[in-house]
Amino acid sequence: MELNDLLEYAIKKVMEDIRENLEQALAEANKIIENKYSDILSDYDKKIRDLISKRKEQIEGEKAKLDVENKRAILNEENYWLQKVYDEVVKNINVVTSSKEYAEGLQSIIKKEISSSTTKAKIICNKSDEELVKKILKDNKLSAEVEEDNSLLGGIKIYYPDVGLVRDYSLNLILSQVFESVKPKVAEILFGGENGR
Repeated sequence: MELNDLLEYAIKKVMEDIRENLEQALAEANKIIENKYSDILSDYDKKIRDLISKRKEQIEGEKAKLDVENKRAILNEENYWLQKVYDEVVKNINVVTSSKEYAEGLQSIIKKEISSSTTKAKIICNKSDEELVKKILKDNKLSAEVEEDNSLLGGIKIYYPDVGLVRDYSLNLILSQVFESVKPKVAEILFGGENGR
């Protein structure tokens, strides 16, 4: 082997080693780049998923808030119309208070309460019922003080000052109790569906 051949062989060997080392370095560099790329991709994928999750939570929170506001608005509207019905009943209460049955009912209550009472009593009524109450007392030879309270729609309250007891037979109480019990039916009539919803 000549020097040229030996030199050529050595150069070839060195070139092969260099090529091999370059290929290995390139493979390792590619592997490092792929790992870094994969890490960055994974990191950004996680960040994007977190952002999406937070946005979904915000949207769900806003949706729930809007649902509550919507239900509140509907309930307020329903209550407004139910109150209108109640007010209309109150406005027409004179249909009840001018009836014969109403006068008989007052007489029955007064006779039962005042005649069975051993303590002094005060009957509280509105102005339009005052004469009727006094007539009932007089006709039945019963004794009680009569006091006017125009906040009463009708009916009476009987107050026993000696014992601090009040018996409430006012139309205010009766009407509110009856209206509360029929409110779901009224709501169903006004708004349709079960209980008006």
